[in-house]
Amino acid sequence: MPLYRSLPRSGLDFPLVELRDELDRLWTSLTAAPPLHGWGVRPASDVFPAVNIGESDDCITIEAELPGLDAGDIDIAVNGEELVLKGARPETQTPAAPAKPDAGAGHGNGERQASVTWHRRERGTGSFERRLMLPTGVDASRVEAKLVDGVLTITCPKAPERQPHKVAVRAG
Repeated sequence: MPLYRSLPRSGLDFPLVELRDELDRLWTSLTAAPPLHGWGVRPASDVFPAVNIGESDDCITIEAELPGLDAGDIDIAVNGEELVLKGARPETQTPAAPAKPDAGAGHGNGERQASVTWHRRERGTGSFERRLMLPTGVDASRVEAKLVDGVLTITCPKAPERQPHKVAVRAG
């Protein structure tokens, strides 16, 4: 049976059309939301790290949440109006459980390796790459980055030709 959209013929059909449209909007918003990013149109790599991008008269500021990373784990490149943020988050080391003697295991030191069963793993590990389109051109040679308490702040001064220019008005 072919699916098609028709205009309502009477006032009774109209609420059903509205209901169907509302359900379509709800489903689209649910599947594109970050908690279900694996189901939506955006791949998970597009949402890590979470970023804020702000603009003032003279610069673009990007803040990225990168807990657990060191400055040496992060690479930043600016090419035109695109900023590329790359890095790697190491695998989480599991805390060692207290050693238990195991007489029958055949280990020379009487200890055995603790195993961990993960019940939930939401913190991603491994490499990531995030490409961000900047709202305007920047002076790539003056871009600065600082990592403090897991928050990376990148300051991108606007290219001189992109900064506002005040024009003096002369009389007469």
